Amino acid sequence: MHVLYSREQLQERIKKLGKEITQSYKPLTKEIVAICVLKGAVHFFSDLVLEIGMDVSYSFVQVSSYSGAGTTERVRVKSWLDESITGKHILVVEDIVDTGITLNYILKYFSKYDPASLKVVTLFEKQAHRKIEIPVDFVGFHIEDKFILGYGFDYDQKHRNLPYVGYVDA
Repeated sequence: MHVLYSREQLQERIKKLGKEITQSYKPLTKEIVAICVLKGAVHFFSDLVLEIGMDVSYSFVQVSSYSGAGTTERVRVKSWLDESITGKHILVVEDIVDTGITLNYILKYFSKYDPASLKVVTLFEKQAHRKIEIPVDFVGFHIEDKFILGYGFDYDQKHRNLPYVGYVDA
């Protein structure tokens, strides 16, 4: 496995994202609701919310359109919101925006709840397989078409706990 981004590189970028998010929301509100898209975003979410300089409420959804190394293009919801987001400033925290299918599904449903604002932060954005264009407000890194592992990214639920993001040669 090759290291794409070390733990130190990830932490440095996440600190900057936290500042960008804080500056974006400060004129609007004192509190946001950060919604982690499980399971892949769990490490990113945990590190990111520590860097946001305002009150942050946490919520979690578990939604996926992937199995193994590829997309099924069918969204599976395993768990959903357990509280109202109506009138609240929502930040969806995603691990990667790749095809756009999963994020499109999430944003459509969240919009129905009439939040005050709805923004997206992703650690990685990849354009190679994009099926649906999704506006992403905050991007950690733009990456090439690599299958990544570690720091929450997995292959059949393995390798999520690596402290860096790596890839294997195809």
